[in-house]
Amino acid sequence: MTQHSAQIAIIGGGISGLWLLNSLRNAGYDAVLFEKNALGSQQTFASQGMIHGGIKYALGGFTTPASETIANMPSVWRACIAGQGPVDLKNLSLLSEDYFLFSDGSLSSKVTGFFASKSLRGRISALSKTDYPEVFADSGFKGSLYQLQDIVIDTPALISKLSQQQANYIYHAEPQVVTHDGEVSHLQLPNDQSLKADRYIFAAGAGNAHLLTGTALENAKMQTRPLQQVMLKGRLPSIYAHAVSLKTVAKPRITFSTHPASDGDNVWYLGGNLAEQGVGMSAGKLIDFAKRELKDLLPWVDLTDTQWATLDIDRAEPAQKENNRPDHPFLKCAGNCLVAWPTKLTLVPMLADRVLAELTDPKTMLAPQAQKGSYPELPLAKIAKTPWEASFD
Repeated sequence: MTQHSAQIAIIGGGISGLWLLNSLRNAGYDAVLFEKNALGSQQTFASQGMIHGGIKYALGGFTTPASETIANMPSVWRACIAGQGPVDLKNLSLLSEDYFLFSDGSLSSKVTGFFASKSLRGRISALSKTDYPEVFADSGFKGSLYQLQDIVIDTPALISKLSQQQANYIYHAEPQVVTHDGEVSHLQLPNDQSLKADRYIFAAGAGNAHLLTGTALENAKMQTRPLQQVMLKGRLPSIYAHAVSLKTVAKPRITFSTHPASDGDNVWYLGGNLAEQGVGMSAGKLIDFAKRELKDLLPWVDLTDTQWATLDIDRAEPAQKENNRPDHPFLKCAGNCLVAWPTKLTLVPMLADRVLAELTDPKTMLAPQAQKGSYPELPLAKIAKTPWEASFD
């Protein structure tokens, strides 16, 4: 048997695992990562890439714990993109520097007053028609348009950058977690190999539930929130926006992001309330519903000759009372194990800060040590296809 060792073993090659690997190695820890499928293959690439400041959680006309937790996260990501953060994202390509919110008519005075309030100053601003992006410049648009502080990340570029910076420490393997008295003894790897670490971090999203069996953290319960996203591909204009309705202003009717396809087309990736309502629908029924919604919201956009597809995805999170959406990233520690869910793409840097705080807490201190070389006996992990590549290529 070939036995390996490291200070920290991370299981899960989505955004949270890769960000943690970069953050921990940058802090001097000897850390490695294991991914059983391909990097970004589940929730990361199923996200829309939005780094948002929580305005969509304040559409009812008041701030919420979720909207305040997330408020400063775009600035944290921008610092990393400028090369001034704990993780180096310098020169990372963005899909959009801007994100918008539009309504299907004039918003109520209560909502417009709230958007102009001191509490939201700098986070949202009304646009004049001369500043409208191209997709809203048509005379058919009669609603209100606001610009948010949010940005949209190209998630494949993000995963590529994070993985390239630590390429020799990201392995393709499905480790078997071997436990003893609630602690992890070691990870059993393919081809009669094993790895022993001082700390084990479970950052595998929906996979955490199985991985925690037999550890002191197996009582860290998980919930899933199912969604069915809609994708359409064609000669489409770029749009990055929340569509809100006068009838349901408290929740985005559709959340739009646009992603380039390899043949020069654009893919619209649609979430928001549309994706929640789509749960349990057949793909055909949901696509028909999405077509009606788009015709109502953006009637001037030509959707002929477009291809359509849907994606079922379960968002894995720590269990909450009444299955509510978590407001914060989640970290729980016991013995030599840590389990982590970022709960939102935007909150990944906050999760990493919490992990570092745990490792440097005097009560649970793990001091950085000299970093070892890589393990050439183990295969390196590759990057997954995006949902639109898998559906339309």
